Amino acid sequence: MIKYPLVLSDIDGTLVDDNGAIPDHVVQAVQAYSQAGGHFVLASARPPLAMVDIASQLDLTVPLVTLNGSLIVTYDPHAGSWDILAEQPLYSRVPIQLYQTIVTHQLPVSLNIYSGLAWIANQHDQWNDQEAAITGTWPLIKPLAQRLATGLTVHKMLAMAAPTVIDELTTIIAAHPEWHVNASRSKDTYLEISDASVSKQSALHLLADHFNISLAQTMAIGDGDNDLPMLTTAGLGIATGNARPTVLAQAAQTVASNTDGGVAEALNDYALVH
Repeated sequence: MIKYPLVLSDIDGTLVDDNGAIPDHVVQAVQAYSQAGGHFVLASARPPLAMVDIASQLDLTVPLVTLNGSLIVTYDPHAGSWDILAEQPLYSRVPIQLYQTIVTHQLPVSLNIYSGLAWIANQHDQWNDQEAAITGTWPLIKPLAQRLATGLTVHKMLAMAAPTVIDELTTIIAAHPEWHVNASRSKDTYLEISDASVSKQSALHLLADHFNISLAQTMAIGDGDNDLPMLTTAGLGIATGNARPTVLAQAAQTVASNTDGGVAEALNDYALVH
């Protein structure tokens, strides 16, 4: 039997280990949960193309919550086609204004934009090379100022830099409420920037309605500050043992770290009724 028929799980730092692999017993636990009738949904800051292989490894056919909830899609692996279930891009002028602000303050930030399936950056650098190694996808190298000036639809922006630089950028963004953005850390060096109306929390609400499941019957698993909204909204919010201190402090339960297969523990001990 299933106690929580809808589970949203973060990927990096939660589902996969520190080498980017899914532990075998986690794969088995997810498949057993799905076979029992549960809906296991990946909810990540990753773009869609960086989530397909993981969904395939887990035999998942449910929607994918991508770009922190800014773009929720379904993918047909047989046809190779995508359908948008929900989306909320940034206000049209915000990306270029944020870009210009970073340039004006001379912040040493690797700024990356995500538009639909596309990941775009000004140039290759140590930060997006690192992100490419994690996700298995690569950015298109295009002049950001030129692309953003055209009003390109942007679902998410990712700023990568040293923690102190991310602190400064966070303060700058907070001084611009008119941008209507949510800026949250997925790790000390990553600032995820999306429209203020979307988050993994809003995705949880949408998918609970989609599957006709009450929020009390949902479970969420994560490790980063960008996971907190869904962890505090779900019927049960679970942090992996490696989570940021802010997440550990607010999660209802804590399981083993991502490397030790905490997601399997969460599913076996809490989502399923034995």
